[in-house]
Amino acid sequence: MYKTNKIFTLDTKAILDKAIEIAWTYGPKTFAAFAILFGGLWIIRRLVRGFDHFLGARKVDEGLRPFFTSMADVAMKVALVLMVASTIGIATTSFIAIFSAIAFSVGLALQGSLGNFASGVLILLFRPFKVGDYLTVADKTGKVLEIQIFSTILKTPSGKKIIIPNGKMTEGPIENIVENSEVQAEITLLLQANTSLEKIQMAAKEAAAQCPHALIDKGVDVKVAGISRDDMKTQMAVWTLGQHYDDTLNHFYEALRNSLGTAGIELAKERRKDQV
Repeated sequence: MYKTNKIFTLDTKAILDKAIEIAWTYGPKTFAAFAILFGGLWIIRRLVRGFDHFLGARKVDEGLRPFFTSMADVAMKVALVLMVASTIGIATTSFIAIFSAIAFSVGLALQGSLGNFASGVLILLFRPFKVGDYLTVADKTGKVLEIQIFSTILKTPSGKKIIIPNGKMTEGPIENIVENSEVQAEITLLLQANTSLEKIQMAAKEAAAQCPHALIDKGVDVKVAGISRDDMKTQMAVWTLGQHYDDTLNHFYEALRNSLGTAGIELAKERRKDQV
């Protein structure tokens, strides 16, 4: 009985000593880890809130602000978890290697989408165009209806929606007709080579006067852009506001058809392929 009590006493003492040793070894680290965790969460909340205000000041679309703030929130929380694990003494090398492998695999699988995402971020930050602008890009023309994170949606005059990946929006030239800006609605026609330039100017002025959104006080431009034995390439342009560009162009076409016919001006005949 005596031996049993002695063994029990020795085992209890050993356990207490081990517990004290563990407490002294891991206690400060655990306390520091909890302090970093709760302090980090407090800081992250305020950083995310400040980031959201920054996006609002940059006039980022309301539908995209939650997306960006949630991304920033997740990224900072992942970094915080790694810091807490490192403070406790857990090796983070394996975690980083796993995250890197996953990111690499996802990056390869979504290479095109990530490129469109990066282009969408650039468009939203630098704002080369905005909703309401009239664009011509990748041989597609329409008014900007919506700028999304992966694509931009255009609306054609006929009501069709064109979805263009943001990568296409940043890799090539874009013709941008800004709303409320003064632009020219230009028409190019092939007329008979012997047509009087004065008659063309008078017909263009009459046509412009019939366009409801034309800026008549800025005049009408008529230029000869090329001439050959059989025809004359003529450019006629009338000024209008960006938001009325398409309507003005359509009215100008219709009015020109009537005014050119009244003036006796004929279009040049189409050349045959065997003609030099």
